[in-house]
Amino acid sequence: MTELLHMKDNYAKRFDAEIAAVTDNGVVLDRTAFYPYGGGVQEDIGMLVDGGKHDVTGVFWKEGKPVHMTETEGLEAGMTVHGEIDWNRRYRIMRTHTAAHLLCAMVFNKTKALIGSSGVTQEKGYVGFTLENMDKGLIAGAVEDANRAIEKGNPVVIRFMNREQALKDPTIVKLACKLPPEVKELRIVDIKGIDYQACGGPHVADIGEIGKIEAIKIENKGKNNRRLSYRVI
Repeated sequence: MTELLHMKDNYAKRFDAEIAAVTDNGVVLDRTAFYPYGGGVQEDIGMLVDGGKHDVTGVFWKEGKPVHMTETEGLEAGMTVHGEIDWNRRYRIMRTHTAAHLLCAMVFNKTKALIGSSGVTQEKGYVGFTLENMDKGLIAGAVEDANRAIEKGNPVVIRFMNREQALKDPTIVKLACKLPPEVKELRIVDIKGIDYQACGGPHVADIGEIGKIEAIKIENKGKNNRRLSYRVI
């Protein structure tokens, strides 16, 4: 099983690993700092170095294993490689993703609305709130509240919790679609005093690193789905 370094250290940029397996279109490593696509959050890209350089164009789950998409010529199981993620891209994703948590908290704390859908890329993000009625003023106000919180700064702490214990607190799992039953231990992202949410994705260490959230569009995407598209600047 691949050790996912980002689960405990979101700032790991470089690492050494052993190739566990070679597939038709990439490699599986015994450990990696690359974030595999998941939860609507864009995956990492970068390179693997073994004397030569192999561009990693994406990382995707296949049969329960994160496959690093790359040219495999010259790569074999058992080889040691040095990995480097595209840090500028990853850091922007971290900022945008943490902004999504902050925005969700601002809406949830006022309405108890859950997250019906979400997506994060290096360019922008979106969150779909399970609000019965469209209220653009409420959502725009959540952006303003989030930016005020960012100006003050606040630490983002990662911890782990047993699934049964975590699910006793409805504020922890804000997804309308609950986590799959095979997940026995939840990774909790805690924005101190603001949000406490189960999530496996990459985040900044303090919300002050987000910069500023700018709303792009607030729209009605169907029954109980009010979407906010945004970017960080």
